[in-house]
Amino acid sequence: MAFNNRLVVSRYENLKGVDFSSPPSLVDKSRSPYCINFMPDSSTKPVKRIGWETIYNLDGEVYNIWFCKLNNKKYMLCHCGDKIYILDDEARVIKSGISRGKGCGFYALKGDKGGFYILTSKEFLVFDGDKVENVSENAYIPLVTIAKSPQGGGESYEDINMLSNKRRENFIGTESDLIYQLGSDNIDSIEKIEVLDSDGSHKPLSIDTDYTVNKTLGKITFTKAYPTPIKGQDSIFVTYSKTVDGYKEKIEQCTISTLFGLGGENRVFLSGNPSCPQKDFWSAVFDPTYFSDIDYAVIGSGQTAIMGYLKLGEYLGIVKEGNGQDTSLFLRKAVMNGDKALFTVQGGISGIGAISKNCFALFNDEPLFLSSQGIFAVSNSLVTSEKVIVNRSYQVDAKLIAEKNLKDAVACVWKGFYILSVNGNCYVLDSRQIVEAKRGEKNSRYEAYFWNNVFANCFAVEDDRLWFGTKEGKIRRFKDESWGYKQYSDDDMPIHAIWKTPVEDEGIIERYKTLQRKGCLAVLAPHIYSSCRIYYAVDGQNQKFIKESFVDICTLFDMVNFSRLGFDSNDGPREVYFNNRQWRYKRIQLIFENNQLNEGFGLYNVVKSFTVKEYSRNRR
Repeated sequence: MAFNNRLVVSRYENLKGVDFSSPPSLVDKSRSPYCINFMPDSSTKPVKRIGWETIYNLDGEVYNIWFCKLNNKKYMLCHCGDKIYILDDEARVIKSGISRGKGCGFYALKGDKGGFYILTSKEFLVFDGDKVENVSENAYIPLVTIAKSPQGGGESYEDINMLSNKRRENFIGTESDLIYQLGSDNIDSIEKIEVLDSDGSHKPLSIDTDYTVNKTLGKITFTKAYPTPIKGQDSIFVTYSKTVDGYKEKIEQCTISTLFGLGGENRVFLSGNPSCPQKDFWSAVFDPTYFSDIDYAVIGSGQTAIMGYLKLGEYLGIVKEGNGQDTSLFLRKAVMNGDKALFTVQGGISGIGAISKNCFALFNDEPLFLSSQGIFAVSNSLVTSEKVIVNRSYQVDAKLIAEKNLKDAVACVWKGFYILSVNGNCYVLDSRQIVEAKRGEKNSRYEAYFWNNVFANCFAVEDDRLWFGTKEGKIRRFKDESWGYKQYSDDDMPIHAIWKTPVEDEGIIERYKTLQRKGCLAVLAPHIYSSCRIYYAVDGQNQKFIKESFVDICTLFDMVNFSRLGFDSNDGPREVYFNNRQWRYKRIQLIFENNQLNEGFGLYNVVKSFTVKEYSRNRR
């Protein structure tokens, strides 16, 4: 076959996302080995991402942003610095003097009344739509013992609440006894004592007048006897306080949460306390203010911390840190044991664990989390299999796992994208584009994209709008289509979008090629304002500028910028030809760039034409 001067047309079509994990010369032609600030449009073609705007400037690090609905009213809350804010027309402080640290928030019912509960890393707070209070101030006071005789005993009824230093005991009063023994000594105080009256009402008694108390011994001495008016029925009701060191802190210092239970999401599960990282705690049914002192579990080895929870059908997945040896995924199931709910835990898989507490999300019906090896999914259909945890981020793993401080990464799901941010960089997975596993590969994965200049310290999503907070106190929101062409800016700064093709030898590395003046073009997406700078790089040399083209499309006369020669009323895709011959190369890479303020940019496909020349050789 005669190779010399044979014309070859090479096409880059069905463009997708990035591939940072393959050498640039081995990347598939539909992907880019170096691509910044692109995202797929509705037809999955790569276009420049939309920008963000700064909405609030607060004082301190933004730890969390939450949206909640209480009493049919929506609220936007924020933990920034040592304050909790309501954000609406302005930022209004509703709680100050709280701890600085990243926690979590969740909506939960207490009985039939809902509240938004906030863990700050040191406090456990609740917002009722008006004010923020410490949960411990109105925590449930358990009735620990009933049917007690004056000498003690009785029937254990409810467990001690770790969130409250208060507890109740009920006695059956007698006709002769004046001294009654509580179930605890060294109490803090008597809160109140009531007695059952003959009419069935509860009559309060007064200290010193009706009784005295020995707090050290836990004894109450009445000035007269109070026999029960109804035989065998409790008639003396004592509420007292006794602080158990460390109890309240076990709950208040938790930083991760989920809802789970038997028959529905009716209990709160908490973990993430650095003083007991292998433990988690659960509340009473429909009462996040009551955490029994015996309702907790030690999950796996004490050498690794619980990092987060994942919903896996009837199971609650508990994901721990990975150390390569201990079990990192546990499965919790709720079962009935008599009249009491029992939460059993079994080990799932060892090795791959989580590295960040803030990257757990349900994505495309798959629970995802971040490990030191990439973004992983737990398969719902294989929850008892040894291969339950599978990688979904191969396309970006080489760059992602090299990032510093992965433990500080945050993630969310927005409009079908899983977006993970660390060090100002975003790694974006597209739920609509699944790369099926090839022969020899273990797992399918998602097409991926890469953004920069998004310094998110936390994310929040509401009504399809993506918000994020920064360490500098900025609260920002991504723009939408209502911004028109001005959606393509970060505040008032341009978004720098770059797409590089693979480094191509076209499978004929043994021959030189010559890029032709004719038959080389890029097809760009139509935008009101758009431009493209085109470069090429050959055989490892620095890139060379070819041309810049303006491809504005506008139908409104007052929006026309006559200084831009590329203006055209045609609203279809635009072709940009690059007529620049490049002689005798082995490998070539094309680069397409847009770095202009308020300009859209999208790359649909690329065509390059070249002729095949003589045999190549080492350059000297």
